[in-house]
Amino acid sequence: MPRRFQTSPLPSLSIPGPLYSVHVLQVGFNSPRPDGSVLADGSVTLVAGGPLTLLVDTGGPWLRPHLPDLLATHGVTPAQVTHVVATHGHSDHVGNLNLFPD
Repeated sequence: MPRRFQTSPLPSLSIPGPLYSVHVLQVGFNSPRPDGSVLADGSVTLVAGGPLTLLVDTGGPWLRPHLPDLLATHGVTPAQVTHVVATHGHSDHVGNLNLFPD
């Protein structure tokens, strides 16, 4: 029998700081499907402000059409992202690395 996990976001997903702000662009999720498969995607987090603009994970390839708009809600374009941190190599975490070639 598959185990079910449930996560929920913190009350505030934007945590301002003196130099940087942290914005969760997508909350990770997993959802069992009737056929036994699991629909899942990883979290995508923007750390902006100061001299660096970091993206922690890029989400899965199915997020690609939406990721530029998610960044834009915080005044950032893909070209302005200076660093990408990939927590690990699964496609739901690195599926859009090619949006950030530098």
